[in-house]
Amino acid sequence: MRFRDLHINIRVRLLTRFFSILVGATIFPFMSIYFTEKLGQAIAGVLMLSTVITTVIISFYGGFLADKIGRRKVMIMSQSVLLGAYSVMTIANSDWLDSAWLTYAMLLVQSVGTGMLFPAVDAMIIDVTNQENRRYVYSLNYWSINLAMSIGALGGGFLFQTHRFELFLLFTCVHVLTLIMFVLFMTESHQTKRNEQGRNVAVWKELLQSYRLVAKDRTFLFFCLAVLLGNALLNQKTYYIAVRLQQEFGSQLLSVANWFSLEINGIKMVGIMQTENTILVAMGMLLVTKWIKRFSDSLVLRTGACLYMIGFAAMGSSNMLWILLVAVFVVTCGELVMTPVYQSVIADLVNDEARGSYMAVYGLVGHGGRLLGAAGILVGVLVPSWMMSGLYVLLGITMLGLFQYVLKQRQQKSETDTSSRNTPIPV
Repeated sequence: MRFRDLHINIRVRLLTRFFSILVGATIFPFMSIYFTEKLGQAIAGVLMLSTVITTVIISFYGGFLADKIGRRKVMIMSQSVLLGAYSVMTIANSDWLDSAWLTYAMLLVQSVGTGMLFPAVDAMIIDVTNQENRRYVYSLNYWSINLAMSIGALGGGFLFQTHRFELFLLFTCVHVLTLIMFVLFMTESHQTKRNEQGRNVAVWKELLQSYRLVAKDRTFLFFCLAVLLGNALLNQKTYYIAVRLQQEFGSQLLSVANWFSLEINGIKMVGIMQTENTILVAMGMLLVTKWIKRFSDSLVLRTGACLYMIGFAAMGSSNMLWILLVAVFVVTCGELVMTPVYQSVIADLVNDEARGSYMAVYGLVGHGGRLLGAAGILVGVLVPSWMMSGLYVLLGITMLGLFQYVLKQRQQKSETDTSSRNTPIPV
């Protein structure tokens, strides 16, 4: 499988997403700091939370709209909203105008555009991929996102404070090019159907009907719950585990043979662990994806869940430097094998007539994972670290059981569909 063999929609999306995240990562990880400096920590927290909530709410309508009028129209419309928001945001951070509140207002508009865009994009990717190339596409997407994030965040650390206007201007230019590419090269991947009940049916009723279908799909919801638990564990690295290491790690000497030695404290250890994870993902994603093709989804997900349990159990309570480094390696291996399979299984589970709505619900997994990750800090205040390790193992076991149930249901559905297709039609 080669990049040039992919559908034009996939190639356009991967290229535009890479450059968007590359430049966006120089800005958005630092917006909390920006609002804290301008408006205070309490207000900054409320403002950033409101943007997340806005994205979640709008994504439900975005997913419904992608099924109703088509992916391409929603993507172009959303991209136009994003371009408008970033254009005004650039002006709000220029020499002519420095307004934190206007920046926030445009951040809310950006949240609307993002909430509309991503369910349509996720549904489009499923539309134009198949079981043969889906893992490759999602692996390439995941690898490019991590690479762009790591490069962009590094650049933002040096440039955000002193060259904020230039970064916003560059980001606006990236979105101009993205909109042009969407208009010129993106093709419609979903054939919409006319409303069989007539045009007088209220939009809100159609929206509720669409999500009622999702709510009845127990297999899909259980898989979302399993992925949510996996994301909650991954987010522990930047929440509870980071806080615990800052408090408990102390100071240790990192030495490699006779080459060099370096004194490491808790904060430095968190940075080293994050760097190790980023490098392993960037170097190993495509290689691991090619290697796991020979194994079933069931075996891959079981293996990944077990790697999560082992790695996070160690990170949850150990303060030994080398054990922590090995634990990051184990967890990253689990992340590498499971991530492309997640998306492949989801593609098999969604209803073809409501892919946008399904992917809007699946999009909640990321937000829920961050919320549960943050909740780990609160739980860690109440229980000792060894109990947190036990909790991580329990979450891993639950995730493993949910995967088993979902894959069993998927297999039964596949066998039923095959049987019905092979049954002769009476004449």
